[in-house]
Amino acid sequence: MAKKIQSMPEARLLLASLRSVGYNEETAIADVIDNCISAQAHEIKIQFDWEKKRIVISDDGFGMSEKDLIENMRIGSSDPSKIRAEDDLGRFGMGMKTAAFSLGKKLTVVTKSEFAVSNASWDLDQIPEIGWNLIIREESEISEFSSQMGAQGTIVVIENLDRVIDIDDEKKAKNKFYRIASKTEKHLALTFHRFIEEDNLILELNGTLIKAWNPFILENSATQELPEESIFSDDGSAEVIIQPYVLPHKTKFVSDDDYQAAGGSKGWNYHQGIYVYRNRRLIICGTWFDYIKKEPAYNLARIKIDITPASDEDWKIDIKKSTASLPSYVRESVEREIDLCTETSARVYNSRGSYSKSNVSAPNLDYVWEQRKKNGRYSFHINRKHSLLNNLKKQLDDQGKSTLSAYLTLVENFAPFMQSGMTDSLQKGKVSAEPDKTSLEYQVQIKELTDMISIFLSQGFTKEETQSTLLDMANYRHLREDIIRLVEEAQ
Repeated sequence: MAKKIQSMPEARLLLASLRSVGYNEETAIADVIDNCISAQAHEIKIQFDWEKKRIVISDDGFGMSEKDLIENMRIGSSDPSKIRAEDDLGRFGMGMKTAAFSLGKKLTVVTKSEFAVSNASWDLDQIPEIGWNLIIREESEISEFSSQMGAQGTIVVIENLDRVIDIDDEKKAKNKFYRIASKTEKHLALTFHRFIEEDNLILELNGTLIKAWNPFILENSATQELPEESIFSDDGSAEVIIQPYVLPHKTKFVSDDDYQAAGGSKGWNYHQGIYVYRNRRLIICGTWFDYIKKEPAYNLARIKIDITPASDEDWKIDIKKSTASLPSYVRESVEREIDLCTETSARVYNSRGSYSKSNVSAPNLDYVWEQRKKNGRYSFHINRKHSLLNNLKKQLDDQGKSTLSAYLTLVENFAPFMQSGMTDSLQKGKVSAEPDKTSLEYQVQIKELTDMISIFLSQGFTKEETQSTLLDMANYRHLREDIIRLVEEAQ
């Protein structure tokens, strides 16, 4: 039998290495805020405190028990391969600690849950003496923070900021300190803009409310929203949603200030490109994934891509949640959307303002069909965001919209090229006939079938007619048993 010898990492050297994983100050702060949002905080305050040489981040989330706090302070406190909650922004169980260490040597967390206050600290300067031991401070040492808390919440205190305050000249060091605060404000305004806009999340930095910066400039009526595309991973476990936008020509902004603000803190050229969001939290922005080079004519092209934690490995999300790589199953679709978006951007950019939103969209009038690839299976779908179709929907009530949607699904499935088997010839390799009932794709399709059955029956069609029709639909042939079951269960 092989001999086993335990080989524990040397604490001081390992933690020193963790300080150099590649965070900058603003991405480190954002990583700490991820924890606050995962704790369902409604209000998060960041304080850059020059007088006490520290950064303090406090929230009103649900807090932690002493047991949970100690577990969360452990280095590598979660398995990255573990299925996480849908709204969880974490991944490795290391982000908050490594982010804090990239700023300073001392991390203290004070938390309150069910009116009980707990605390724990790491102090890298004490590691040589105490090793892998957390420090639990006396109540008097943390009273400054515990007295500020309501019924629940968490306060993260980062001190001994050797990576932030690294200049001997105090005046220069102070100026740098507040420049970092300003950069952090702009970064958070973009990274968490959807939480601020959609969830009314309150983010404050040194007492000033952080306003969301939405890169897609939706408040300008001249912004174009191009057709959205939805793609599933090869195993059907994860969905990717691609939404391209083309921003307005300079002349369509009320003022030059509005135009400059739309360009973003780093300018129009930097902010063109793809924005990848994981659970609505921005991961990467302003990239074309090496498909094309940035050109002035593409400045108006910005594409939103939404992914879920189920896609982390596919997209190679790193510990900092600031880099990503295109998986092979979406590359073709993303590159097609880049071509469409940049082509439209170039037309608007070169129009010298002599265009309207409607006539720029006119060349895309023929964009009626979309090709999709889900779980290795090709299919064709009607462009549900076509301008003429959207105008028609506006004239219908909810029942009418549902009926129209069901009819369009019939058209999609009984189109000659779908019935002829042409799509089957597109398949590369063997496509599994057995659906994965745990996959997101399966759940979406079952919902679609359930809705159609309800509509067909409400329109007077019999169960026999409904079942026969659904069984003949090209996009649902692999769900034969489910169709029969759903029709039988329908009321």
